[in-house]
Amino acid sequence: MLNQSIRSCSISYFTHGNSSLFMGDTDSIVYDFPLLSQCFVGQFYMIIIVTKGKYAVTVNEYNLTDQDQTVIIIKPGDYAQLHFEDCSGYVIAFEESFFSQRYHENNLRLFNFFQPEVLPYAKLPYDQLSKLLLMVQLMVGEYQSVNQNREVVLRSYLNILLFDFQNLTEHPVPMSESLVKPLNDKVGEFVALVDQFYKEAKTPSFYADKLCVTPNYLNKLCKQERGLTAGQIVRQRIIVEAKRLLRFTSFTIKEIGNELQFDSTSYFVTFFKKQEGKTPEEYRRLVV
Repeated sequence: MLNQSIRSCSISYFTHGNSSLFMGDTDSIVYDFPLLSQCFVGQFYMIIIVTKGKYAVTVNEYNLTDQDQTVIIIKPGDYAQLHFEDCSGYVIAFEESFFSQRYHENNLRLFNFFQPEVLPYAKLPYDQLSKLLLMVQLMVGEYQSVNQNREVVLRSYLNILLFDFQNLTEHPVPMSESLVKPLNDKVGEFVALVDQFYKEAKTPSFYADKLCVTPNYLNKLCKQERGLTAGQIVRQRIIVEAKRLLRFTSFTIKEIGNELQFDSTSYFVTFFKKQEGKTPEEYRRLVV
């Protein structure tokens, strides 16, 4: 189980269950919702658009400070911590269910910036940021209204905002060398399954069976879409979580190995060192 000091945060923290979308401004959000100033695990998508000001935002292993004209992306399962000081900008948080009520297929996975391999921020030129801000301001006006069809309109605005941001960041900087692009349906299902089962299922055959394909065919699809084998994608997901636990919890190495359901601590240490070139303890000393 997770360290009690790292809280899971759902959209209801902002909306009290009245909606699956929240909008606010960077200058007041941490004062209104103090949990965000501590390390938390978000169960929602969050888009932070900073125009200018002083801030410190952590998303997983990335520390972002005082960069004007920046868009920051937080995905479900990301570890994050927010601090804003005299900062101008907007915060949009929403659950997948808000988007999918109109767009029945999971189109969110088609946006490059929601992929795990992509850096969680982008600095935009003023003219590009201004285009996004126009849409956000329309959204704020609708969000604050009492229109009967308010949420229907907001879903449409959100869809346009996401596509506008996608177009402005056509060539995102990936965290790995794999090419990021919209997913084949099977690969998308595979990535979603990995996110659900990566702790207990560490071999591609488990996922291939669930997808009713052969492991070889799954590997072929993953190589075409991601430039990685299915096994590499599973291992990458395990390493992401291991790094989060090493950095943001006080768990021992043994406890982290147990959390990730390795058969033994030595197996976890060997696995981590093979992927990262350093032991979990060495990694922790570098980042904590």
